[in-house]
Amino acid sequence: MGSIIWTAIHGLSWPLTGLIVALSLITISAAWVVYNIFFHPLAKFPGPVLYGASSIPIIYQQLRGNITTKTHELHEKYGDVVRIAPWELSYISAAAWKDISTGRNGKDPLPLNPIYGLHELDLFGTFSMLWQENESEHARHRRIMAPAFSDRSLREQEPVFAKYASLLMQRMRDNAGTPVDLCAWFHFTTFDIIGDLTFGEPFYCLEKSRFHPWIRFILTRLRMMLYGQIITAMGPLSHVIKMLVPKRIHDELAQHAAFTREKVDHRREKQSPRQDFMVHILGAGIHNPSPESSEKMQQHPITEGLTLPELYADAQVLVMAGSETSATLLSVACFNLLTHPRVMSALQSEIRPAFSSEDEIGFAAVARLPYLGAVINESLRWQPPIPAGIHRLVPKGGAMIDGRYVPEGADVVLSQWAANRSRKNFKDAHAFVPERWLGGKDYEADDRETFQPFGMGVRNCIGRSLALMEARMILARLVWGFDMEMVEGFEGWAEQKTFILYEKGELRARLTPIKRG
Repeated sequence: MGSIIWTAIHGLSWPLTGLIVALSLITISAAWVVYNIFFHPLAKFPGPVLYGASSIPIIYQQLRGNITTKTHELHEKYGDVVRIAPWELSYISAAAWKDISTGRNGKDPLPLNPIYGLHELDLFGTFSMLWQENESEHARHRRIMAPAFSDRSLREQEPVFAKYASLLMQRMRDNAGTPVDLCAWFHFTTFDIIGDLTFGEPFYCLEKSRFHPWIRFILTRLRMMLYGQIITAMGPLSHVIKMLVPKRIHDELAQHAAFTREKVDHRREKQSPRQDFMVHILGAGIHNPSPESSEKMQQHPITEGLTLPELYADAQVLVMAGSETSATLLSVACFNLLTHPRVMSALQSEIRPAFSSEDEIGFAAVARLPYLGAVINESLRWQPPIPAGIHRLVPKGGAMIDGRYVPEGADVVLSQWAANRSRKNFKDAHAFVPERWLGGKDYEADDRETFQPFGMGVRNCIGRSLALMEARMILARLVWGFDMEMVEGFEGWAEQKTFILYEKGELRARLTPIKRG
């Protein structure tokens, strides 16, 4: 039969053959679109027809950096669940949070969609804790990491946090009256802290008043990660597209992986005088399997300790997640303090009388300041550090999400920015109102169960306490020590593009040290 068709086509002219091929492709594409709109397993879920017909519209929004605002717009129109691609559903309800992230009625949480972490396989040959789709393997990583992130362990590390917070304040005094980019300085501080906690030495960003080259690469790599996720989702076509990626990109990624290995290996070779993160991680044991032992390890997985490639993968995630969350939180908080004089005044009135010196502003003291806590919570709600959420894959047999059956194979995501800005979930959702977290009747109808900036369930952010302790201390010291004024022209700073995380621009302000007798 095939030879008959080929003989028939071979006898045609090239223009006619091309026309037949083109018409065939158009027919197949049209049939595929019709199937997606009317017969697809997700066809009955609400959403715009174009988004259900093809992945092109959502990819377009991702490439433009508009995914968070567009998803919010769709939820405002269609409700708690929206079909944003043929196989993808976005949710914003508290019930969906629980069904996706914790698995109710004795069921397991939904597994991660593996395509979003494949970039780590290319770099290190394994997954980090963040992207480890196997629940038992994720639990092993987390069990090893947990002691380093306990409240007790972090309190023991308080002098490290205080050291860099004090250095930041000194840099602000050095630049008094001169416009400074708060966003950059917060990054300098949080990267130095996480560098010292992880590798036993900072990246010297605060000392040199500039980004370390590795840190700059990590921050600029987010777009590449997004492009890689989009390409990987294209299936067999992805292999062709990856061949077109410029050699420069491959070289930069190789350099990133090499520097990660270098930092980890350097820390492994030296003794630490204090209980930094690596003391806990290395204490569980490191396995460096040979190629001959890899097959044996797959048959009998290790139950304790990490392999060396796993340690490399986890280390780069620790640096990024342990700094970016806090830097974003501090930047968002300061932007809103600068643009809301009433909130700034209320926070100053709480913090300034509470301390007689900067050194008194420590973890325990700032945890007792309710309005500071409210400002932190409202900053996390108003601009959550992970705006688009983490994608999960509905397993075989399907799942019930928010009271409705979702078939296997669906990609589901809890869109945090859209959930936090939903009028259904929060009164005055677009306003910055710290008072909503202090009780009172005005905001008692807010659905606080949808507020999960660090996730929930067994995969919630292990660095939650670190981020909150760090942000409270730094923000309290800044407000205690300085009057702040935004430089004209930066009022639209919060209108940011999103490429996995926010693409934050400069946030310039003038800081004037407070004169005390």
